[in-house]
Amino acid sequence: MKFRFSLLTIIMVTTTFFAQEESETSVIDPLDKRHELRIDALEGLLVPAIDISYEYIISRRSGFGASAFVALTDLSGDYQQWAIAPYYRQYFFTKEEYGGKGFFAEGLLQVGGGSYEDYLYYEDGGFDPIEDDWTKFGIGVSFGQKWINKNGFVVELSLGGGRYFGNDTGPEAFFRGGASVGYRF
Repeated sequence: MKFRFSLLTIIMVTTTFFAQEESETSVIDPLDKRHELRIDALEGLLVPAIDISYEYIISRRSGFGASAFVALTDLSGDYQQWAIAPYYRQYFFTKEEYGGKGFFAEGLLQVGGGSYEDYLYYEDGGFDPIEDDWTKFGIGVSFGQKWINKNGFVVELSLGGGRYFGNDTGPEAFFRGGASVGYRF
């Protein structure tokens, strides 16, 4: 009986000792944090616009999310005033224990809109300005690189674009990319 009690006590003490040692030295895995919020700093500086992205990290090699773009000034002509773009990303060359970082390729769908300005010309040489709103649906791709530190801060560079489909008003193509900073939580 004393032998069993002593053996049980030794096992409990040893287990407690190793459990405490492991929890004190373990690092928080950034993959445990699966939600990511980013803002594109380049859009804010060049266009005066806000471009915010949310991404859910599915695994260390993939994620999906959505971006929302809103221009802060009135951009007439063929420029888009707003856009919403859901996307799916695949990460490559990830050797770490956690992922959702490194080189990526993404496929995206985009709905965007803005205002269109043109002129209606008459045979006598006169003209009338025409202003109309446009909304288009498009599909595109993007490539980029994402870095994340152990605290969850994210820096991302990306470049890509796509093509709009639909009516003749508005642009035929769109740009996707920028320099984003964010946080994974």
